[in-house]
Amino acid sequence: MLTEVIQQTADWIAKNICSKIELKIPDDFRNDGGYKTKVVHPASFPLYVPGKECLPPGIPAPVPSVCVQMVSGTDMLIDKIRTLDMRIVLACWNPGVHGNELYRPKGNIDALGGHSYFVDPDSAAFEKGTDGWKDNMVFQDLVLNTLEKAEYIAGHRIIKESGIKFGLFTEDGDICDYYPYWHSWISFQLEVGLTPKAPDYNQFL
Repeated sequence: MLTEVIQQTADWIAKNICSKIELKIPDDFRNDGGYKTKVVHPASFPLYVPGKECLPPGIPAPVPSVCVQMVSGTDMLIDKIRTLDMRIVLACWNPGVHGNELYRPKGNIDALGGHSYFVDPDSAAFEKGTDGWKDNMVFQDLVLNTLEKAEYIAGHRIIKESGIKFGLFTEDGDICDYYPYWHSWISFQLEVGLTPKAPDYNQFL
């Protein structure tokens, strides 16, 4: 049952959230102008983010991604309700602005101010920057907006009366810096029906 809920939640997020955003694929060997921007829909992984050597077919990289984790759970035996504390970890990569993302001015007497702007797809320019956190915040906003509008995830009720928490990873009160990777988290609770276990009558047979 737990495996089903985690997988169902990951599948729901892939369909309803990841399909609506595209983020950069990392290239740790070309963080400069040699990298031509490539974007994909984030992958949605259940419980763990696999290493590069263990990626499922069709997934080019472990990042950008969502990792759906079950942190803890509570079984209310009398009410036959199971409550799961869920956490979503968001990860993206962005070392700065690459050449084929830079808008360049071009003289144009018909444009306002006498200039228009264009993108050079072959440009090898690169402007290193720390604005990649904005990619992560946009991603987080999309997840929050979708969760706050939904009542159920794959048939499991979002316990809205418990609220939805979110934030950045910290250590000793400081925000963790993994440049050029950017991470955040969102936590919420799911209500899952508790399946009763059939009584064992073997001792009477």
